[in-house]
Amino acid sequence: MLLLIGVVGILAVAVPGLVDRDSPLGEEVPAATNPSSPSPLGYNSEDFTLVKFVEEEGTGADGISDTGLDPAMLEEESRALLVNFTERFGGSVAPRYFGLAGITPPEDAKIGAYLFRVLPTGETVQYIGLCGREYQEYSGVLARADEWEESQLIPRTDGTLTMGSNPQPIATVTMDCEYTRMEYGEDYGYAGITSTLSWNCEENDRFNDYFFVRTTADVDPGIHRSSGGVFRNHIFEISHDWMYHDSPRDKSLPYACISDYDPGMPPGPAEVEISLMPRATGSPGTPLSWWTCAIPDGEVWDDSHPADELAKWDLTFEYDGGDSQTNFTFDPGSTATCLQSSARDGQPHSVCRIEMDCRQGWFYDGFLFFDKVGPENAGPLGYTLSAQWVGDHEVQREEAPP
Repeated sequence: MLLLIGVVGILAVAVPGLVDRDSPLGEEVPAATNPSSPSPLGYNSEDFTLVKFVEEEGTGADGISDTGLDPAMLEEESRALLVNFTERFGGSVAPRYFGLAGITPPEDAKIGAYLFRVLPTGETVQYIGLCGREYQEYSGVLARADEWEESQLIPRTDGTLTMGSNPQPIATVTMDCEYTRMEYGEDYGYAGITSTLSWNCEENDRFNDYFFVRTTADVDPGIHRSSGGVFRNHIFEISHDWMYHDSPRDKSLPYACISDYDPGMPPGPAEVEISLMPRATGSPGTPLSWWTCAIPDGEVWDDSHPADELAKWDLTFEYDGGDSQTNFTFDPGSTATCLQSSARDGQPHSVCRIEMDCRQGWFYDGFLFFDKVGPENAGPLGYTLSAQWVGDHEVQREEAPP
């Protein structure tokens, strides 16, 4: 039986975007910033917040196992809140892009907790908590939802509500799952992926718009997370696909062209500075966003395919190294351009598909025939970020650049 908690009031979130997430609250970060507008007159957070949880018992009155929260319904209600916001307050916060993430859990998992909110600036924030499809005890995912609210939602509120930034955040989403013995046969570990979609709101290019995605991949091995656990961090594949299009309601991003991604293939362990260079064809570009990214004691393999507008990183850990045995965070990013006149047509567009493949995420060296890797049956954590232009604009309506 599902316990659905409808639109309720929770604290706002200021989550890390393309600026340095370690910057103190209220302190300017090394990026072009400008004061944000005050909350629109009449704005009430309770009107634009959606919180839904699955009841811990997890079964209906007939004893049939539930399948978690309905992702299609969650996305429909979230989109309705965003549409309501733009209809009521679009005139005071637009022109700008509004957006959110499509909710597509892997086939092996179901949604146990979901939070969504439209902030006064028009930015949206989402949390999607997953657990194994056959799992019937939801305390773990509900605890993670509470932890996300305490560690991400509450501390970042003031920063989001008092500061604007360039690039301007459009949507931030977190999806996570814990791969435990009761759900996947072994205590493999935990994986979460948070991404922020932003756009350059200050450029003067009449032909192109510039989008950015920063992703934070957070992994924690069973040897560190579970009592008696033996699995260590192994291999994770993280990708940004700027050509992906899977929604019948969204149009594809017109003339999408990846212009930069980072990191490349630096040796680890290391701390590297990430800098994204937004540029269109024939434009030299200027670095706009930067942060520090940790490289593990294994390596990061650049498996990108720019011709397919795909940035991809294979994150590999050294089995006997320290990073394989504890929590590790990896922060890649990419940027792409698109044709402005078509993107600003007032229709929603699929911008970028983010995925994290965990099938080889954790490994146990059992010697000879007793090695184990997994969870091999786990689908990728992932979502598609979309955006829609709202507000008047003037664009140069000419043919797409070569």
